[in-house]
Amino acid sequence: MSKVADLQKAQQAITHPSVGPFVGVELLGAIDKALAVAGPTGNPGAIRERAKAYSETAKAYAQASADLESVATAKLPNAWTGSVAENATQAVLALASELTVSRKTLEQAATQLNAWADDLEGAQNTDAQGITALQNVQKTLGQDAFDTEKAVAAIGPADIAVGTRISAAQRAESSGTRTASLINQLAAKARTERAGQGTIDPLAALVLANEKGPGGGADGDYILTDNQLDRAKEFMSVMNGADQAAFQSLLSGAKSPEEAAYLWKALAAGHSVADVQQFAALIHPHGDDPAWLSQHLVPGLSTDPLQEESTTHKTLLTYKGAQILDGYDVYSQRNVGDCVAASTVVASLKLDPVSMLQVTTGNMPDVPGADAPEYFKQRLQQLFINQYQQGQLANGDQKIYPENGGGIGPKGNTFLANQNLGKATGSTYEYVDLNTDDDRRAAVNRIEKALDEGKPVPFCAYDEASKNAGKDGSYHQMVIVARDGDRLQVYNPWGQSVWVTEDQFIHNHLNDGGLTDTVNINRPYGVELPK
Repeated sequence: MSKVADLQKAQQAITHPSVGPFVGVELLGAIDKALAVAGPTGNPGAIRERAKAYSETAKAYAQASADLESVATAKLPNAWTGSVAENATQAVLALASELTVSRKTLEQAATQLNAWADDLEGAQNTDAQGITALQNVQKTLGQDAFDTEKAVAAIGPADIAVGTRISAAQRAESSGTRTASLINQLAAKARTERAGQGTIDPLAALVLANEKGPGGGADGDYILTDNQLDRAKEFMSVMNGADQAAFQSLLSGAKSPEEAAYLWKALAAGHSVADVQQFAALIHPHGDDPAWLSQHLVPGLSTDPLQEESTTHKTLLTYKGAQILDGYDVYSQRNVGDCVAASTVVASLKLDPVSMLQVTTGNMPDVPGADAPEYFKQRLQQLFINQYQQGQLANGDQKIYPENGGGIGPKGNTFLANQNLGKATGSTYEYVDLNTDDDRRAAVNRIEKALDEGKPVPFCAYDEASKNAGKDGSYHQMVIVARDGDRLQVYNPWGQSVWVTEDQFIHNHLNDGGLTDTVNINRPYGVELPK
């Protein structure tokens, strides 16, 4: 058990001794158990020294990044012209971007480490106060252990003292967990290293790893997720010579680094080189238009781009400025229990530019009006219906939509997770029960790892009060698509996304921020996790 749990167990023994002449002896035993629990460990001074080192390194990176940007924009040799200068500029800017990411990463780490040091120091001081108070009660009671009146009077002070230790342990554990979570997320930003291990040229890996869509922040909105960088490298390493040459030819002919990055993304999503060639032919006329590529291959589908981290407002699903959920029964979640297909499809489209191009343009990118929001709605509606029916069949249902609009069972859930998300990420998903707070706490560690690698995580939840009242419980599936520290971005297939804290996820408060509106779907009970 954790220190908090051990102290809480001792507190229970302190506040609930047996009645009789041995109450003092029992109380002393419980105090001994409370004192036996170790206090918060760690050296705040050493943590602050590490934070200081990170800050100093970040300053050096900031200067180097500024110098490189200056070189790229104003100081390349005049003899470098045309494609030579363009490629050199891209490479130098990519290196500057990498240093900027490193600077911001180190700054964030330093800030969190300093906060952790403060919390740890405060927890250790508070814990020392609780220990002293417990020892005082122990000393006083030890002289009159069989004085029932004094023993009963000592219960209150002992309870307060162990409560002080519990507060200290909770502060230390919470801060330590929060720090570990953020450091793990920051460590996942070592993108160029991931891309550069293998057959990819180091300089090409640098440009590839740092390519962003229009408006991408200094450390976010990359075209390729971390997992896709790994997948692209793996696919290249096992290709036969003909496929490798064909793919390299596509990359060489790309009009821009952005176009090349989307070709890599298509490959990483599990498509064959032949499929990527067809995809390349469709997007190549627009290869030098980053805005067009972004709008049709990875549209935000929302007013809340991921670089707008930890927003507190609810955001609606949109495409090209139009809200797309009005008037369509399946993904409007009206009288159709299609949340499984609706959530996994939207999450997978963000990972697969080949499928997204089909939805945004019908694979007719040069036909005027083919990418209109109304056509987008119709194609998305049909995709949801197809996936919904496949999920019902995989679940073993005898009837499928439209005869059966009652939802999809666990087998269908896992089938769609693997079909939609597994193909795009290379992972096999498994269903994990979330029956207790401890189950959800353990799942959060795996959820964080999956999100840091660019792997969405579907989960199921219900309205606890409704179920306890004997009603239907409003069972529902949603999907976690991103995280920012200890905050999770949850997409609800009713067409909106909301950030929730990990604490809210663990303790059944999902709807505190209005994730499911007036239907209080608050309790997660199962999750599809990458193995």
